[in-house]
Amino acid sequence: MPKKTTEKKQRVVKTKRVRRSAQEQRRIRLARRRALFSILVLLVVAAIVFFLVLRNSSEISIAENGIGSLFSRVQSVFTNAANGVRQFTQRWRDFDRLQEAYDAMALQNQQLSLQLDSAQEAMLENERLQNALDAKSRYEALDPIFARVIAREPGQWFETFSINRGKSDGVGAGMSVVNGSGLIGRVYEVGMNYAKVICIVDSRSAVACMVQSTRDNGIMRGRISSTSDDAACFVYYLPNLNSIMPGDTVITSGTDSLFPKGLHIGTITAVSMDAGSEGSYAVVTPSVDFRHIEEVFVLREVIETDSDEALPVVNAARSAAPTATPGPNATPTPSPTPAEETWSYPSADATPQILETLPEDDWVREQ
Repeated sequence: MPKKTTEKKQRVVKTKRVRRSAQEQRRIRLARRRALFSILVLLVVAAIVFFLVLRNSSEISIAENGIGSLFSRVQSVFTNAANGVRQFTQRWRDFDRLQEAYDAMALQNQQLSLQLDSAQEAMLENERLQNALDAKSRYEALDPIFARVIAREPGQWFETFSINRGKSDGVGAGMSVVNGSGLIGRVYEVGMNYAKVICIVDSRSAVACMVQSTRDNGIMRGRISSTSDDAACFVYYLPNLNSIMPGDTVITSGTDSLFPKGLHIGTITAVSMDAGSEGSYAVVTPSVDFRHIEEVFVLREVIETDSDEALPVVNAARSAAPTATPGPNATPTPSPTPAEETWSYPSADATPQILETLPEDDWVREQ
């Protein structure tokens, strides 16, 4: 027999022996495991029988104590986890409820704020209207009519503005405009349902006024501009500045045929002795707040004035006196001087002032 065939058979036999040996070892290990498992089961059953039947119910064994401690810790872990999940869920629900309550309170707070603003505005309007009612009673003899401001020039000062009264309400050009504090200005343009007012602080305005304590007359002019810090006006042509003191009241004199006599204008705050282009002057602070004007009264009483047509016309033929024929030694009689011109209140400009077209004109016409 060849040598290679013999060696091959020997290797096959050896391999089979190794396999049998491995299978036997596995069977042995498996038998041992089964035996150990059976013993463990018997021990557990014996322990259960002992704990449940043979031991005294009042005594706790070491094993039972250990098992109980182990399971109590496990139970504590699960209990804590369950409590944590429950608390998280509860907090989330509480957060949702709190968010809803917060949104409801925020909405209620906004509504209450609006109501408070409306109440404050109503209270302020009530105060203004109460003052207006008092003013109406003071100006009752001058036929006042209530009006509201509907437009004004841009800027911090009320120099000119429009009101919601016009020809249909009996308002005419030149009528005085006042409020509860005093004189505001006069109407210079009238439409069917609106009118425009120029204030006394405007540089184009002039008012014949009087110092109430000394009865000195003068002409007050506005000096306000967009950069002015206050609405002070200047009074010129006062005959005796030395007798005027700060705090004296200034009223309308009625000599300009524009404003009725006795309307309150303001108080004197300073007196300047330095003669400017128009002479010395006194500084008057108006009593009206020309930053805030909402309601006014138009005084519809017409001021009666004397006109030149009322003066009698003298006929030159009838007024000529007969003259005698001069003799040779007669001295020539000088011709009469021409009569002086009628006096009018001084003005800085030689030409009459004409109001310009204001920016609010277009706005009012569109209404």
